[in-house]
Amino acid sequence: MSVTDDLLNRAQAYAAGFTKGDLPMSPALPVAVVACMDARLNPYGLLGLSEGDAHIIRNAGGVITDDAFTDQIEADTGMRPPWSPESFTDPDDDVRQSMARITANPFIPHKDSVRGFVYDVTDGTLREIH
Repeated sequence: MSVTDDLLNRAQAYAAGFTKGDLPMSPALPVAVVACMDARLNPYGLLGLSEGDAHIIRNAGGVITDDAFTDQIEADTGMRPPWSPESFTDPDDDVRQSMARITANPFIPHKDSVRGFVYDVTDGTLREIH
């Protein structure tokens, strides 16, 4: 079994007990946390947060960038500012485009098992995109 298959099994178990499909898009706490994407960091556990409590924006180094600001503006207003470097209306197409970027990138050495998924916020499931 691949790591991705193992993660999909975990996602199915998560969705089986999912009860948070009615959370609003806006966070319960008026806060956004920008954190490093370092896998050792768990901002939810560290800050005692649950789904729906705060916007968590993760990137390399936890650096505040134009993209981070753009993400927060979209989260707060539901709109992407016109100076956004990119936006999308179809999540499936966006995932396909992201997968294509990964497979085309010469700096990513292992591309034989690139897979993409869309998370359904209403029922907690993952749907694979081909």
